[in-house]
Amino acid sequence: MRPSPFLLLLAIAGGLLLLFFSYPIAVLILVGGSGLAEALRVRGFELALLVTIITSTIAAAASVIFGVPLAYVLSRQSFRGKGVIEALVDLPIAIPHIIVGVMIVLAFSWYVGLGPILHRLGINVVDTILGAAMAVTYVSATYTVRVVESALNAISPDLELTAMSLGASRARAFTSVVLPRIWRSVAGGALTSWARAASEAGALFIVAYDVYFGRSLVYPAPVAIYEAYVGLGIIEAAKFSAAMLVVVLGIFALARLLLEARRGPRTAGAAEA
Repeated sequence: MRPSPFLLLLAIAGGLLLLFFSYPIAVLILVGGSGLAEALRVRGFELALLVTIITSTIAAAASVIFGVPLAYVLSRQSFRGKGVIEALVDLPIAIPHIIVGVMIVLAFSWYVGLGPILHRLGINVVDTILGAAMAVTYVSATYTVRVVESALNAISPDLELTAMSLGASRARAFTSVVLPRIWRSVAGGALTSWARAASEAGALFIVAYDVYFGRSLVYPAPVAIYEAYVGLGIIEAAKFSAAMLVVVLGIFALARLLLEARRGPRTAGAAEA
């Protein structure tokens, strides 16, 4: 059966978008690939990648710890002002990320807001792993909330009500009935937040252009690439960019494969049943 002209048009439009996504990656690997191994041997850049992985992992964990409860409330409850909460969840996507950096510094440094309290407690946000993690969490946690909320919306509340009618508490119904059905979405949302956090640069320019990591002062990887671009030129920046791309996409792809591997046997078993 020949595809309809409409489907063919859709395929062409979608293919052009995929080409737009993949072509710059291919050029980056072509230009910077030859220096990829050399970039990964640079001690400063190794530490930069490690800082980025650590802060992104903290952001992903925070997005699950705080985002899943929020997603559950938004999915299961109706209340006055819910639209405002929904807008607040999406707000970090709309705010320019350089402004996010300014906001984090103002809100948590020693100048105003909670800053004086944190300062008296000896907690510093600017140019620290903590500050970097806060900045990237701000711009990435939304993705976990929305992915989990969508998964919860696909599950009938009647399942929880049935469990509760049999004597389970709401918490028990969530952990025994709902969570086993959405854990892949939770993991997928966390992975998306992790990837978004790893790619953040704008907020870090303000909050944590460089951070104290052990006894070293280290740039987060996106900032290190910017430094290479400004100081050494586009070719050197391409070398470090290709190295970061391989590391981040490698971690992302491996995690996705592990999720799919866990999903495969369950799906096959359900099909056989």
